[in-house]
Amino acid sequence: MLALVILCGCSGQAGEGNKAPSLLERITPASPSPTPLDPAAKTVDLCVGNDVISYRLSDMGVIVGAAGTLAIDQKVFAAFYRRLNERYGTPAQNAQLLYSDDPADPITFVAEAEGQRIDEDSLAQTLIEKAEAPRITVDMEPVAASVTAEELKEKHALLSTFTTSFKGSTLGRKNRVNNMALAASRINGIVLDPGEEFSMNETILDRTKENGYYLAPAIRNGTYEKEYGGGVCQVSSTLFNAVMMADLTVTERHHHSWPMTYVPIGRDATIATGYKDFRFVNSTKSELVIFAHLDRKAKTVTVRLYGQKSGDFDHVKVTSKRTSSLPPKGTKVKLDESLSAGSRVEERKERRGKTSVTYKEYYDASDQLIRKETAYEDSYPSIEGLVYVSSDLYR
Repeated sequence: MLALVILCGCSGQAGEGNKAPSLLERITPASPSPTPLDPAAKTVDLCVGNDVISYRLSDMGVIVGAAGTLAIDQKVFAAFYRRLNERYGTPAQNAQLLYSDDPADPITFVAEAEGQRIDEDSLAQTLIEKAEAPRITVDMEPVAASVTAEELKEKHALLSTFTTSFKGSTLGRKNRVNNMALAASRINGIVLDPGEEFSMNETILDRTKENGYYLAPAIRNGTYEKEYGGGVCQVSSTLFNAVMMADLTVTERHHHSWPMTYVPIGRDATIATGYKDFRFVNSTKSELVIFAHLDRKAKTVTVRLYGQKSGDFDHVKVTSKRTSSLPPKGTKVKLDESLSAGSRVEERKERRGKTSVTYKEYYDASDQLIRKETAYEDSYPSIEGLVYVSSDLYR
């Protein structure tokens, strides 16, 4: 056997410090050979998998060093190793995250795949130790993927899901449903980086005809009026509940003039172009993905949030209750001389105000309550009714 000497192609000075040995300098030297070989003339068959290829030792970086021993020329060996590994190595495949069209399961994960490469240390050592042999078997080593499916699943876990219904003749009006479907489509697939803020108004655009919205009933001045985009508040309220259940940081939220029927009291979030918005921050440690889907057949709107769980809890439940009723304001009667005799037109319905409190309850994986916090205390004001009557009914 011949001793291994590493030739780096450069001279070093004594006392250069504790420089870490290179890859090939870590190879254990072999014993001197009584019969030095001529690397330029000696040919060796390399067995790589099912292939057998003949190479001269010198083409693989083997040279004759001092005192007739064999050595490795790092530059030649590195080039040879690279070419050999490019031909026979297999790169590892990282796990992948894919978005699907299935609203019930919008994220799927493709598992990682292990690769393989030629063992560089083993090849260099073997070229020296078995230089006299006619055939050398090349060892392969596994290559792990840098991203695993488990890592992706941890960073893209289902944080929360919330659904509201628009069953019924009022909530299910065609134009209102079209507006909700458009708003849901515009927040669907939104990705927020850690610390990034989401704005409902900015995301779904101004509610105008030019932006694709239809005329539908919306609350304005204490009554229902037809506006472009009427109904989108059901989408923002659905998102608001999912955000609370994911324990994200809400930075702006407004309740309606009175409680809505599609969410419990205290759990609505109204928006208005230009002055009322629903905003929250991705306060998780990973990217946050919003999925929103309107199901016309089931008559539901569902929002799902995916991100990285954090904190000392497993999940959050949101509860609310009415705490009091406010004094009524009555109904104001006004004369409208244009009305025919015996006419009475209700312009605005009297509504008695209510107060409410909304809680966030934190639970562990076994559904044991950890703590309970007050999230919101809302006051829906009493609304004065307004009626116009003809002259014969006015007093």
